[in-house]
Amino acid sequence: MAARPQNDDATHDLMHLLLACSSLTAFLPALAERTHRRLAALGTHDCALVLRRRNRPAITGASSEALAAVVEERLSDDDQRLAAALERSQLTIEPRLPASWTSGMAWGVDAGLLVVPAPAGSSAAAALAVVGTDPVDDDARRTLLAAVGRVRNQASWALQLAVRLSDWNELAEHRAQAMQNRTVIDVAIGVIMAQSRCSAAEAFDVLRRASNNRNVKLHTVAAELVQRIHPALPETAFSE
Repeated sequence: MAARPQNDDATHDLMHLLLACSSLTAFLPALAERTHRRLAALGTHDCALVLRRRNRPAITGASSEALAAVVEERLSDDDQRLAAALERSQLTIEPRLPASWTSGMAWGVDAGLLVVPAPAGSSAAAALAVVGTDPVDDDARRTLLAAVGRVRNQASWALQLAVRLSDWNELAEHRAQAMQNRTVIDVAIGVIMAQSRCSAAEAFDVLRRASNNRNVKLHTVAAELVQRIHPALPETAFSE
């Protein structure tokens, strides 16, 4: 995992941001806006973040609606710069904004593009895209690149935490659903045992055969049976 930002203010800021957002979809635009503000002292720059988790569609967030639309469009077209960052952890610097990135953007001819990978953990990849005027002065350019490196590292740390939290939450939800399904199946088994005077194994086999014959999920068959007795399905009680 990326090292925690050395700046305590940055750490606190990112933690508050994580706590304020209930999902990755909400977190990415907020993090992109924060990145934009951190670079504001060095010129006018729009920032966008792209997060791609394993077996899930990419999530994007940007500091402006215009850049958000462009990034979504570039993703759908398999943009080589985003792909380089997301798939090969490669950085791209374009002193002049590519024509494919100018759609709907209010940038002048001096605008450039920087796309950098932002490690997001073992199950995800992320990229930071910065659009803005490329400094003419070498010292100013070095200062800007150093600042982008700092905010990229901060974003990477926060993204890894956010992805990990999201993975845990989704796992907990899946387990809770599995337990709920199991409760309904167990009640259905009890109903069959009472009606047929059979063992639990025999009752489960009845459910399984009905599921296979109808090509319907076992839980669905069990729920239908239970609802013949009472319309409300039993719920699993979870302690707080």
